[in-house]
Amino acid sequence: MDHERKVKFLTTELVEKILRQNVDLQDYRLREGEDSCTLTTPQGLDGFMSVIHRLSLVLEHQSTRSSKTLTLMVKVMKGDDDFRQKSLGLVLFPNEINVYSHVLPTFEQLVRDSGAPIDLTTLCPRIYFAESGARYPAYSDQEETFLAMQDVASSGFVPGPRLNLDRPHLELMACKVAQLHACSYALRIGGQPDRLRSLVNRIIPLDFIQDGAIFFQSYDIVFKVVFERLFRYLHTNPASLAEVSDEVRAKIALLEQKYGTNPSELMQRCLARDDTYSVILHGDYNRNNVLFRYENGSPQDVMLLDFQENRYGSPALDLSFFMYMNMPPEAWTDGGWEQVLTAYHRELVRCVCAITHLQPDDSRLLPYSYEAMKRHLAQYFIYGAVIAIKFLPCMLSSESEVQQIVHHFHTDITAPGFRDIYLVAGGAPVNERLTKVLIHAAEHGYLDML
Repeated sequence: MDHERKVKFLTTELVEKILRQNVDLQDYRLREGEDSCTLTTPQGLDGFMSVIHRLSLVLEHQSTRSSKTLTLMVKVMKGDDDFRQKSLGLVLFPNEINVYSHVLPTFEQLVRDSGAPIDLTTLCPRIYFAESGARYPAYSDQEETFLAMQDVASSGFVPGPRLNLDRPHLELMACKVAQLHACSYALRIGGQPDRLRSLVNRIIPLDFIQDGAIFFQSYDIVFKVVFERLFRYLHTNPASLAEVSDEVRAKIALLEQKYGTNPSELMQRCLARDDTYSVILHGDYNRNNVLFRYENGSPQDVMLLDFQENRYGSPALDLSFFMYMNMPPEAWTDGGWEQVLTAYHRELVRCVCAITHLQPDDSRLLPYSYEAMKRHLAQYFIYGAVIAIKFLPCMLSSESEVQQIVHHFHTDITAPGFRDIYLVAGGAPVNERLTKVLIHAAEHGYLDML
């Protein structure tokens, strides 16, 4: 009954809302016939906290009788109120709606008004309906969030490789997130700080620690387990650090000493804001939350999805996560790491200059020179290293191990079973990759902030 109730709402009331709220659809109605509105739930698209439906509509123009097909992806929250509270769904989903409803439209208007040659049309899918904090008795007895967006598969956007990306993919991701970040800088430098501040004030803080207590509890649990796993491996396999310098070993030892049992305190430090470098972030920027468009097998464009962990903070939070998560260790060498950072910075400066009409050597851009940006980023890049260390065991595990991990996440992440599986999932390859991430971070000065 509950399922039928939800399906009826999504195929009737939600459809009417979509048609009313989009100017180019207001003269259309569903074509008569049973096949004019179809709701399916594709496997593999939903996440830990959401269900994603595909809504296919056959529309007819009221005057011309011409018809067209519209395919949307509809994202709704999972779970009862207790699950949503514990998983912070009541923070994550409203923040995502805010990005689509206020942040991105403001950035798009900023670019249009400036006349800058920046195409933001593929920054994210077109949004047809976005609402949070809504109560619709016809759907449920809970407070709900609805997001209806363009199904971009028909435009050629598809998932990329599952985990490891090559240089063309990585540089596309670096340039696209640079366009997002550039809009925050352009507002600040271009004399519209109040406009930026208004957008920032809409973001519900997503802290790791709040009022002295753990706030993001599910993350804290996984952080602690994966730190336990990593440092246990380093202690029982001293050869893993045999080829690194004494300085690197000392930095890793300091990390364990200060944050080995309380990693959320380290992550909270990484959320520090300032009036020079902080930007509105994607917040969960990695391959899982983007789609690529290909031509002859080569990636040509990338589109961002899932802004649920959107924050305001250092651009390092976005950059460091996808670089440590999706850049295989062998790609870090021979200048590979620097090439991705250079691609990001080049596009960032291009976009800021295009929007603000400043020259690259303008004194207002001095804090954003390549060397100045690198010094800033180095203070926060440990963030992405830790987030990647958190997720890599799941990404590199067997299918059966992933099923166990997901089961515990949905039922009780505090249960001993979750810790037991996460300490061993993926085996030696996971331990080796986590170690490489940590060594790389130490060698590049990303632990110096300790």
